[in-house]
Amino acid sequence: MAQHDDHRPDFQRQCLELLAAAVTAGGASPQRGALLEDRVLVAQGQPQVFGTQLTQAPDRSLVPHPLRSPDDVEALRASWGFEPLETYVRQVAAGIR
Repeated sequence: MAQHDDHRPDFQRQCLELLAAAVTAGGASPQRGALLEDRVLVAQGQPQVFGTQLTQAPDRSLVPHPLRSPDDVEALRASWGFEPLETYVRQVAAGIR
């Protein structure tokens, strides 16, 4: 619910804090936490960490919103159980997700 409640950014930030605690305690999926973290960062105009938030490029293709550490994103994604960024973008573009 919080993931798509973009019109209430304060609520999303509060949920992120709760979700981070749940992930740390082993009660929630790290991927869910990463998705919400990226969503909150992008909403704040900051670079995302995991590359989960996409936008449309001028050529209408999907691309990640700016990344905090583009050179490290693939290793980070792998360590958190995400597929490679290129695969993720392709799946979202194809409507597989």
